Amino acid sequence: MSITAGGDVDNTNGLQRGDNRLDIISNILRLTILERCINAIDTMLNDKSSVDSISIEYITLDDIYEKFDPEHVVFAVYIKGIGEIMLTLLLVIEVENGKKLASILISNAIDDGVEADELTTSAIAEFGNILLAGAFTNALTHFTGFNINCTAPGYAKDSLASILEYIVADSDSTEFIYADCKLSFMINKDLVLHISVLIPTRDAKRLVDAM
Repeated sequence: MSITAGGDVDNTNGLQRGDNRLDIISNILRLTILERCINAIDTMLNDKSSVDSISIEYITLDDIYEKFDPEHVVFAVYIKGIGEIMLTLLLVIEVENGKKLASILISNAIDDGVEADELTTSAIAEFGNILLAGAFTNALTHFTGFNINCTAPGYAKDSLASILEYIVADSDSTEFIYADCKLSFMINKDLVLHISVLIPTRDAKRLVDAM
């Protein structure tokens, strides 16, 4: 497993440029996933998952389409956390991996077609909702001490850039930290999941200051 912190942070109300406390965000993500999420994932998929890497990007509204390929389509489930801090939790998966994940969840192969797309969306949405609103949120609250309430989940099949742009459209922040955890599996070796956190830099600072 590797943990890397990439990108600079320059926000007088948030984490500052070159702040080495970005590693604290990485560690919070790692601990919450290892402590609670992996057990839930392994139970639902009847597999053994592990954390491959954790990366951090500093993004703004102006450079989302530079950081993330606008032509690369993924499937995402996302839930906004509101309360003492603001953040968004995401489950991101490649489209082809989405079909495989859905097949595992419903114990049946999924072919192409409109009905298959609806079946895939439904299965992944339910999986993501249980994972993000349940295990992940509870673990974050436990480790950080912040009270976090979840909004209704959203689902999208689009580029990650477009999905993130939509998520932050109603935010009063323009600068964010995007922390991404990549998971791989022992049995389903070609399956990869990404669990991510998008958090305004000012809330990221509050988070690391409290740790």
